[in-house]
Amino acid sequence: MPKVITDQQTRKICRMINTWDAQHKLDWNSICLGSQEILGWATPPTRQALNKRTTIKLAYQAKKDSLRKEVERVHNLPRPKSIKDGAERIARMEKEIERLNFLNSKLSELFNIIAYNASLAGLKKHDLMKPIPSSKASSNKP
Repeated sequence: MPKVITDQQTRKICRMINTWDAQHKLDWNSICLGSQEILGWATPPTRQALNKRTTIKLAYQAKKDSLRKEVERVHNLPRPKSIKDGAERIARMEKEIERLNFLNSKLSELFNIIAYNASLAGLKKHDLMKPIPSSKASSNKP
């Protein structure tokens, strides 16, 4: 009797592929070996058996593309001329992140104040979420 891969096992294999560590090479042989434990089989499944499952095949292709794009992104990063330049850039970016986090918290406070005051005035969420009228529509009004 042939061995069957259930939907639950397929989801677990897809999850394994999606969480694959970039430090380890992603290939069908590695996936087959990793799937053996999930399936509980004495021998690993074949690449063809796993490739028949569309979700596993798509998860593999998506992860491969993701890993490829990550490698390209890392190779295309601008390189500092020296360690000092790199450290200065990191310090600038950390200050920028700190500033943006502060601004984000202030905007969040402002939003909470506006939402609270709107609720006191009897406005509902759908009233607050109405789109802003276009400038043409407002200029045509008498």
